[in-house]
Parts: sequence; structure tokens; C-alpha cells
Amino acid sequence: MKKIGQVVVAATVAMIPLLASAQSLTEAQARAAIAPWYALFNQPVRGDMRTLQEQVLTADYESCWGYLPGECWGREASIKVVGGFAKSIPDMKFDIKEVLVSGDRVIVRGEVTGTPAGDLFGAPHTGKSFRIMAIDIQTIRDGKIARTYHLENWLSALGQLRAK
Repeated sequence: MKKIGQVVVAATVAMIPLLASAQSLTEAQARAAIAPWYALFNQPVRGDMRTLQEQVLTADYESCWGYLPGECWGREASIKVVGGFAKSIPDMKFDIKEVLVSGDRVIVRGEVTGTPAGDLFGAPHTGKSFRIMAIDIQTIRDGKIARTYHLENWLSALGQLRAK
């Protein structure tokens, strides 16, 4: 009986890489899944934000910027937020600098640039532009983005916009 148990454990351990690879994305698959999302932030690739986001985000999509309750929003809120960026930073551009893939997770290091059309996060409109780093961890399910953990260095943007 002990021998059978050892064989079962060994067989299970041997299958772990196969199970993981069945859910793993290639870099090409990852880039194909995320490219339409980042295109939403790039001017002039604007359009019907609702339709475009519904094509790239799962119905139960979550966008999270922290771990406390209330620090995630769903697809409906995302549609409004991304649409708001299109209005407040009409020349916004998200440039993907690096993509790392682990299973169904895609880590994106990017650069966000833009010139606000008015006040931004309390910084008065000056006509100045900003350049910041962003890090996103995207979870891909069925070819769509199911969850995003994201950090953008908006503090740096505010410093650049307020600089004398």
C-alpha cells in the first residue's frame, strides 16, 4: 500500500508542469490579449469605450489599485474611468516597455505620457506634459482580461505638472 501511495504522489508531482503549461500563455498570446486594452489609452485610437472594453474585459472584470475593500471596481466603472482619461488627457499614450508572462498572468511595465486638457488630480492646468511609469498585473481568462492590479506614478505626474 505504501508503494502505491508513493507512485500516486510521484505521478501527481510529475503532472504539475503539464497542468501549469495547459494554462500558461505564450508571450504572443499575452500580447494579443492585452494590446487592445492598452490601445484604449492611446490617442487617436479612441472610439466607443463601452464596446471596445466589452470586447477586451470579462463581464466580471475587476480593476484593483489596492487590497482594502472598495479598492477594486468592475467593468462598468472601468468604462467610465477610461472614458474620463480620454477627455481629461486627450493626447494620452501608453507605451508598453516590457511584458513578462507567468501562467495566466501578464506583467506589463509601461510608460504613460500626456498633456492634461485642464486640472488633473488637483494640479492646476499649466499646459505642461508628464511622463510616468505604470506597472500592471493582468489575469487573462478565455482570451480576455479578468483582473488588473495596477500602479501608476501619478505623484510624479503631479510634480512634473506643478514644476516651475
